[in-house]
Amino acid sequence: GAGLNSENEDDRATLREMYEEWPWFREIISLISMLVSKTDFSITKNYDELLVDPDLMSLGDEVRTMLVETRQAVIDVSGSKDISGPHVQLMRASSMIRNPYVDSINVVQAELLKVLRAMPADDSSDLTPELKEIKKVRIDALLLSIKGIVQGMKNSG
Repeated sequence: GAGLNSENEDDRATLREMYEEWPWFREIISLISMLVSKTDFSITKNYDELLVDPDLMSLGDEVRTMLVETRQAVIDVSGSKDISGPHVQLMRASSMIRNPYVDSINVVQAELLKVLRAMPADDSSDLTPELKEIKKVRIDALLLSIKGIVQGMKNSG
């Protein structure tokens, strides 16, 4: 986002001209647009609240601020009214179908990470055979959640 944000009107005009005239630049902006349009603040906030040390919470806020700035910069450079650009209706329909499934997997994943972090380390004497088996099942569930989110966030077509 910082590379696209400029207070200088000449710089902004140059970026808009590059977007209009340079196909590869337009494609980069389109890819950035696609990526940031898939982000969900409530999901990132949930991960922060469950998993991040309170002393580091400001980092998540900083990243979310940069995301907002990046979204606005992409809109400004592309001249679009929406981060999804010309594909806004397709993105909305896709998100309405995908989000209920992917969002719930994200919530489960964050909980799994929290529980796994609280379990004894593999080399700890506190890790009984029973706990070791529970930990293995939870790690398998975590890996499945990662795969599920990856599949749900893929582009179709």
